[in-house]
Amino acid sequence: MTVFETDSRRALGYGIAAIAALAIGILAAIALVLLLPHSIFTYLLITLALVMALAIGWLGYHTFALANTVYALDRNAFVIRHGLVREIIPMGNVQRVVAGTDVAVGLRFRRIPLPGWWIGQGFHPALGKVMFYSGVPLARQIIVVTADANYAISPRDRDAFLSAFRMRFQMGPTQPVQPVRLVPSFMNWPLWSDHVALVMILVAAAMNALLFAVGFARFPELLAGVVLHFSAAGTPDRFGTPDQALGPALIALILLVLNTAVALAIYLRGEKLAAYLAWGGSVLVQLLFLIAMLTVTFTSL
Repeated sequence: MTVFETDSRRALGYGIAAIAALAIGILAAIALVLLLPHSIFTYLLITLALVMALAIGWLGYHTFALANTVYALDRNAFVIRHGLVREIIPMGNVQRVVAGTDVAVGLRFRRIPLPGWWIGQGFHPALGKVMFYSGVPLARQIIVVTADANYAISPRDRDAFLSAFRMRFQMGPTQPVQPVRLVPSFMNWPLWSDHVALVMILVAAAMNALLFAVGFARFPELLAGVVLHFSAAGTPDRFGTPDQALGPALIALILLVLNTAVALAIYLRGEKLAAYLAWGGSVLVQLLFLIAMLTVTFTSL
């Protein structure tokens, strides 16, 4: 196969810059958390830092993917390698190659607002689905048109790619190739299309987030201490510091992570009912801890 590198230098630079900006934002949020007294604002800062950390992970992978995007072709197949993804397109399915400017009118595509970041799926009324694996503006892209989908690419040596592509296209394939999209195995887990499982996981996670929100929101009211235990007569007999009010949320978080991991392992073995019971139990556990959190934080000295 003849291999062609992509032109992703600009996209790579902006991806690294975005990651650096988010990293600075995380450090600033952590500094404020350490300097400011605990409150609901602290919770919002921690949440913001976690969101930025997830964004860094997402941007990091796609920056890596853009830097490791290459196109290969022979008479039988055209292959796109984009990070961990492989698109194998039979040359027998290719209908034509058009310039990116030819699809500018009518193209619907929501993309990350970073220069050169043309990744993901769009739609064109005349062509249908368009998969973008490009690190340059649309005007410099090439669209490989097939009967099932279309692929927007950006080889660095555009003229050499077009010459090699047209030559192999005119020669025709020597053997049939099946179209396939190869992705990491976890992306094909049935869990991603199981709405029951996803809802239970998200509900449990949301309830745990609410636990922390209540703890931080009530923290300023607990500076005199919190009640940790009641006697048989219903009077407080054990007290703690305000920091201990976050204990139920921390314990619930640990249990949530462990239970989710165990249930996922059970689910992937094909025991869906057992996994559902485990995830349902996780929701119940988070509810019980939420009741405990409300009891602790609303019974201050």
